[in-house]
Formats: sequence, structure tokens, C-alpha cells
Amino acid sequence: MTLRDQVWDAVLKQIITTGQFKISDLPFDEGQRHTVRRVLRKMEQMDWLSRENDRAATWRMGEQAELHLNVSPDKIKAAQA
Repeated sequence: MTLRDQVWDAVLKQIITTGQFKISDLPFDEGQRHTVRRVLRKMEQMDWLSRENDRAATWRMGEQAELHLNVSPDKIKAAQA
């Protein structure tokens, strides 16, 4: 599995579990962070993730995640707050 695939997998699991996350919550080391950020930005463009602005450290589920993942309504509300 490529690093990009591992990022997608880790992010989707994190979103299902917590509804939001910071990059430091993901299981990747500093040398992998460039790829992680690139994948997160692509997931944001595809509406799987969202942020308040381009500088925000907290990533939340996007519209696609809300539509297609089995996430409890409580976590969706918490992520939107």
C-alpha cells in the first residue's frame, strides 16, 4: 500500500472515530508529513474533509464523509461546531 493510500485509510478511520483531527493525531512521522498534507488538501478539494480556513489546524469531515461514512449524528454535530 502506498503512503497516499495509508493516509486515506488513517484519515477515514479517524473521521469515523472522532469526527475531526489534527495532523499530529495521525500515525505518520515528520518525514511523511509533506505527503500527508498534500493528501489532506486533495481530500478537502474532493469534499471529504473541510477546515474553517487554509491555516486551520483542525480538519473536519466534509460533505462526502457525512454522506458516505457511517458516522454517528453526534460526531457530525461536534465536528461542525
